[in-house]
Amino acid sequence: MATTRSSKSTKPLLSVEETAILLGENRSTLYRAVNAGTLPLPMFRIGSRIRIPRRAVERLIEGLDPEQPSPPPRSA
Repeated sequence: MATTRSSKSTKPLLSVEETAILLGENRSTLYRAVNAGTLPLPMFRIGSRIRIPRRAVERLIEGLDPEQPSPPPRSA
């Protein structure tokens, strides 16, 4: 039996469509930015598909640099 993810919201890599939804933009707007090289997010091409790291999108929404890694959690 194949296992499936219980929630799509935990996927570490997002499609352009999923990224557009999170950013409140049109899918075509993001594709234009990808083609122009102006998308302010790191992206990966897997075959013909484009994938964008979820954490980079979340950092962009938070107003942080999407390319910088998150700092390690502070210990108590």
